[in-house]
Amino acid sequence: MPTTVNELIKKFDLPESKVVKWKETISTEKEGIYIVSLSKDPELNSGILEEIPISKNIIDKWIQKVNGFELDKVLTFDKDLIIERLSEFWLPDENIVYIGKAPIRSNGKGIGNRVREFYKTEYGEKRPHAGGHWIKSLSNLNDLYVHYILCDNSGDLEIKLLKQFIDNISDKSKRKLRDKELMLPFANLELKKGQIKKHGLGKMKK
Repeated sequence: MPTTVNELIKKFDLPESKVVKWKETISTEKEGIYIVSLSKDPELNSGILEEIPISKNIIDKWIQKVNGFELDKVLTFDKDLIIERLSEFWLPDENIVYIGKAPIRSNGKGIGNRVREFYKTEYGEKRPHAGGHWIKSLSNLNDLYVHYILCDNSGDLEIKLLKQFIDNISDKSKRKLRDKELMLPFANLELKKGQIKKHGLGKMKK
């Protein structure tokens, strides 16, 4: 069955989450995990959308910016083909669209800085934070919420949360997904290094 933020928190006995609207600042630099969701309430699987809320305008601009995407290793400028492929990874009954980690870096910065980097990285750009970059294709980006949990060992925990998410995928989503082996949240492209979704999309970043 679909996964709520609080189900993940309770499963791994994590501290209570806090939530901000997309683009709002997280005012701490501690280590943690952040979960981007369609639902403001961590208890609910709300805000779900049957169809992917993708922006044709953004996809078109993105393709032009990087001078064409690769689709199954073939260069294309066809936004409809790209949208069709992205839609094959949308989970119609899930509120969680991305799970990310924020360890403390050598500069002493943690989750506040990491999420700011996520916000400011434009589509097609590699830096400062291109993880989860598919999320930038969504037309409802500013309606999303970022739930964050302050915790240690965020790298290991991120993998555990993703595996738990995979374990709870519904039969409805399993039937729809293109890659039935790595059924991650929409904007998560890999479970860990070497374990990547079979999406066939390349050249999406400059």
